[in-house]
Amino acid sequence: MSFLYPQWLALLAIPVILAFWEWVRPGQPLVLPFDHGTGGRGRILNFFVLCANCLPAGLLTIAIIFLAHPITYQPPEIERQLSNIQIVLDTSGSMREKHGDQTKAKHSRFDSAMESVESFLGYRKGDAFGLTIFSRNFIHWVPLTLDTQAIVMSRPFIEPNVLPDEFWGGTFIGNALLGAAEHLAARPVGDRMIILLTDGESSDIKSPKDVPIIADLKAKGVLVYAVFLTTDAVDQGLIGICRSTGGEAFNAVTPEALQAVFKHIDEMKKVVVLEKKPRAADYYDPFFVPALALLAAAVFALFGLRFNPW
Repeated sequence: MSFLYPQWLALLAIPVILAFWEWVRPGQPLVLPFDHGTGGRGRILNFFVLCANCLPAGLLTIAIIFLAHPITYQPPEIERQLSNIQIVLDTSGSMREKHGDQTKAKHSRFDSAMESVESFLGYRKGDAFGLTIFSRNFIHWVPLTLDTQAIVMSRPFIEPNVLPDEFWGGTFIGNALLGAAEHLAARPVGDRMIILLTDGESSDIKSPKDVPIIADLKAKGVLVYAVFLTTDAVDQGLIGICRSTGGEAFNAVTPEALQAVFKHIDEMKKVVVLEKKPRAADYYDPFFVPALALLAAAVFALFGLRFNPW
């Protein structure tokens, strides 16, 4: 325990002097005549009376301590550094193609992507997640939020072929990356990351169109990871974009491989733990009970515990 205003503690000399004077002052003794009487010394009563007279000094002591503002330091808080992660998910018609084992039921690339995303949300608890769906155009379906259930609950509404091809057909990865980067740039605090899930090639990331995309991502401090959900080789333009930002591009032919990719991404982008300084907190609690006890005793003493005034 320490005090925010320790200079006030010098005033503690006042109640100490008052209490000391109460015990040592001679007072004004008065002899009363009693025939054949031997009066007692009254030492027990004298002790209680002197204690009662010292109660105001005790209350003054507590008041001075309160003025000095007692504080204590709590243990440092542990806080993780926030990462802002935008999932950029391809929902073009080709994402309905089969992916992995089909013995139990039809399992599409979209199904694998959503299941892996849901698992990844569990790895990165405490981060802010958003969901951008794209094909020809893009929609920020879920803005960056700590409520990751919003992404899980969106699954029935973003399945491929929900939107008409006249509006949604085609795959433009560069356009989606630029839109997601702009959305991330609006967050002033925390790291910025894009995880792209796609199965198609895109004409708007091939050289030299990839140059302004890389420049924009680097200027906004956005790290890009891309996962390609087919056996085809990942587009060199997409690989260049990811590696230029400090990320990487992966193939994930099966749902198991996709899960492994997400675990690998989690290991590559470690959670940063921040330890704050100890926090000062008021420390009045130990003094409340003594203060109330002294006040109650002082009030009780006013009902008659005193020396006779003559």
